[in-house]
Amino acid sequence: MDGNLLSVPTNNIIPVTTARGRLGDLVEKTNKNTYFVLTKGGLPKAAIVDIEYLTRIQEMVGKILQKTYINEKLLPYTRSFDKVEIDEWLANDKI
Repeated sequence: MDGNLLSVPTNNIIPVTTARGRLGDLVEKTNKNTYFVLTKGGLPKAAIVDIEYLTRIQEMVGKILQKTYINEKLLPYTRSFDKVEIDEWLANDKI
């Protein structure tokens, strides 16, 4: 397995079978800067992350999804959108 997966140190990438016996220890070592990637069959399947870290990620993603970025160079190529189109996009963007 690639030790650079998600910029996780190699020793923080652990097979599920190994993690089962160390779960309590892994949870204690988990903090905002340390998390563990669990693998199954050599592929990443899950992660043990600090709950505050997870909450912060969810909040950041929510903020990003609510932002609209406008590149002024592209304005000549844009058009106005009607309410029906906008409502459809908003409905599709809900997580």
